[in-house]
Amino acid sequence: MKTVIIVLAVVIALLFICFGIGYAFVFLIIRRQGTLQSPETGAESSELLEPTGNALWAYNIPKFKPFRELPFESADIISFDGLRLHADFLRGEPGTKVTMIFCHGYKSEAAFDFAAMYDFYRSLGYNLVYLNMRAHGKSEGKYIGFGALDRFDVQMWTKKIAELFPDTSIFLHGMSMGAASILQSADLELDPHVCGIIADCGFSSTNEVFRNLVGGLYHLPATPFVDIFEAVNRMTAGYGFSDADSVRSMEKSRLPLAYICGDCDRYVPLDMAMRIYNACVQDKVLLIAKGAGHAASFMTENEKYKNLITEFINTHRKEDE
Repeated sequence: MKTVIIVLAVVIALLFICFGIGYAFVFLIIRRQGTLQSPETGAESSELLEPTGNALWAYNIPKFKPFRELPFESADIISFDGLRLHADFLRGEPGTKVTMIFCHGYKSEAAFDFAAMYDFYRSLGYNLVYLNMRAHGKSEGKYIGFGALDRFDVQMWTKKIAELFPDTSIFLHGMSMGAASILQSADLELDPHVCGIIADCGFSSTNEVFRNLVGGLYHLPATPFVDIFEAVNRMTAGYGFSDADSVRSMEKSRLPLAYICGDCDRYVPLDMAMRIYNACVQDKVLLIAKGAGHAASFMTENEKYKNLITEFINTHRKEDE
């Protein structure tokens, strides 16, 4: 009897420890971050951004201030779970027939991911809409959605932006988690004005990303750690890590795809990128940037990146009536 009690006590203690670790994980990884940490504010570049992390920040940072000082207008929607979500936008040239919706990455903002592209997109004259993803910036939310929740936000934004800019072709351009969000929204009922997806280093599922990071990069057993993290996350943030998957969505999507990724990306390894791309059953184009780490393809393959996007949009935009 005494042995049984000891074993039971040990099991209970281990469960408490496991769930304590799980709650710490959710607090550090999933919960909203008050201040974005980046080399701009004195933090170091993550080793997971190598081999181009430091070069990427040096390339991007000078573009932040001019971007943030642009004369943005704003729009808001209420999400399916009652959050007020915010977007900043710039009107394009009079009569433009293209509107871009940009979705930034994890613990990031529009300036971090898209300021470097601003001059290029502005030269095309398009309307430019920059979302604040849930639990980021001016958007409400306690927990980051990792695409599983954001996909529904993207769906609502397409309808809002179609009202704001009627009679235009809408294209979705996402970076990292933002790219996963738009990929995973592709099997939902988006506004009919949406003509295509530009996904830069979008991942397949949160489950696969965490298993790759925990098991492959940190050399810890992905099972049971990721399973515990997921159980706690479902209880607190309300979603599981496999609730959405870019591969599944691409198999059902009716939208053309431009997929971009670096061949040295540690977050989104090349095999993951190719599974997403190969799953798409619609018209698609691919750019694998040589030597690029995560989110660095625009910097390393600038002309190829711009040419791919220009041709993709011109090919798939709706014909002017």
